[in-house]
Amino acid sequence: MDQAYRKSKLFFIVTLVITCYLIVSFPEHTTTLKRARGWYTQPYVAPLVGLSILAFFSFIKLLTLLKPVKGEPSLIQGLIENLPYYQVVVITGGLFIAYIYALGWIGFAPATLLFVLALLWLSRLLSWFWVACAVAAVSMIVLIFRVGVNIWFPDVVLYEALFSDGVLWFMNSYL
Repeated sequence: MDQAYRKSKLFFIVTLVITCYLIVSFPEHTTTLKRARGWYTQPYVAPLVGLSILAFFSFIKLLTLLKPVKGEPSLIQGLIENLPYYQVVVITGGLFIAYIYALGWIGFAPATLLFVLALLWLSRLLSWFWVACAVAAVSMIVLIFRVGVNIWFPDVVLYEALFSDGVLWFMNSYL
């Protein structure tokens, strides 16, 4: 059987499983806000609609691809056979999980900068130009979200251990 066909089937299976997990687990990760305009203004509605559409069409596409074909390996064999083709995806997913956990320990700006630099390294963009672009992008993100939109994160464990008073306030506010 064609390699692209097997990859396509595996992609839709993984997409369906991940979107169904995210749909089922959304109550653990979101909160309901009291708003006068109705349920459709809740912050979880748009992601749930998008995930539901993605799950629905992945399921439909998967139904068209799951017709048994003689001589084709089983699903588990296909997964093991195709895993080396997805090594960058697995590494990027691991880096993203590490990034999410690093936010609370080292702060938004350093964690984001390290994550972006790791992605640049995976992309083999190793020149100083891309490092400068990453620093500029992270600086712009911090300015937009911290100063412009006024979104603040909780205090960082590392900063509380290393700094005090005004320096601690500045580090927690802008890094």
